[in-house]
Amino acid sequence: MILYTGDPENVTEAVRTMAEKERAQGRKTGIIDFNGDAQEAARLFFARLRALDKEGVDLIICAGVPEKGIGESVMDRMRKAAGENIVCV
Repeated sequence: MILYTGDPENVTEAVRTMAEKERAQGRKTGIIDFNGDAQEAARLFFARLRALDKEGVDLIICAGVPEKGIGESVMDRMRKAAGENIVCV
């Protein structure tokens, strides 16, 4: 998984651009993007992660959420899932 962090608008654009590039190279690519909504991400992140894993994607590209309130915990989970694969835009 690659995690993109930064301004939600820039992150969404970067995620979509990277997914297009990866798909053009023949990689089955999944996207997790909650449009900056930390509450929704808190509820659905792991379910989406598991669903994409079951689909057998080659790469998951994830858009981070603002680190305010529950967003801090969500981002901690996302960072752990991404390991060292974090891009700040």
